[in-house]
Amino acid sequence: MFEFDIFRGEVLTDYQRKKGQGLLHTQLENPSPANLRDYASNRFYQGLKAEDLVIFEEFFNPQNKYEELGKAIKQMDLGRLKSVQNFINGSVNSPDELIVKLSAILIDFQPRPYFEWKKSKNNCINRDSIDDLPEPVNIKKSEPAKKISLVRNLNFSVAGVALIALGYIGYSNLNPDGCMFWNGEKYEIIDCDQHKENAEIVVLNEQEVLNFKRITRPDTLAEKHVDKVWYSKINNEVEFFTSSGRHPIFREKRLKPATWYIIQKYQNSNVKEE
Repeated sequence: MFEFDIFRGEVLTDYQRKKGQGLLHTQLENPSPANLRDYASNRFYQGLKAEDLVIFEEFFNPQNKYEELGKAIKQMDLGRLKSVQNFINGSVNSPDELIVKLSAILIDFQPRPYFEWKKSKNNCINRDSIDDLPEPVNIKKSEPAKKISLVRNLNFSVAGVALIALGYIGYSNLNPDGCMFWNGEKYEIIDCDQHKENAEIVVLNEQEVLNFKRITRPDTLAEKHVDKVWYSKINNEVEFFTSSGRHPIFREKRLKPATWYIIQKYQNSNVKEE
């Protein structure tokens, strides 16, 4: 809890700093509940990272009352946003953690989310501990030791070149012409000048080729998959995917993180009998 208190203080300090330097949107400089709602809506439609979407879902649509998060934001009770206003104005000392995390998104606090900030703090502490170690005694090395050091450095250099070469070969195989298409279940690499019937050829995204797939058996999903899979509901058809991003066919639609409620409600809706 002590660490989160530090995180909360840094979020508030970052807001005050950005406000003083004129780096905030007008709606955040005057953070009325209505302005906060409208700004949150704009941030959502501009696109958010998966981790930020989880916080938005928890705050604006905690009971999954709305199928569309954008609608949930627009229908948000302004009284709930009053607590966000009070926090960033410094009117409360111990706001709810969710309030702090949402505020961090709105002001684009970095690093976030909280676990990333915590990781960065731990790394800084580790580096400081190393820097505090006493300097080693400078002992004159013998000639054999110098030769051993030279051979060791040479080995590291050769290994480094080999890794770079392997990385280049792997990249070349993965990225032949820089295009891909959706085959209904996953993205496949294709030549950019090649035609694929009933498929849109798009610019290659290596991460999507490797990690983005449609979950063909959503009935196998369990509570452990909460916030680890994403879903869409388009034309009353629900699909689950292994990664965040946009729908591979309706690319104007952004996927949403699947809560346990959503998984339970839709995991059997589109399963066909074999």
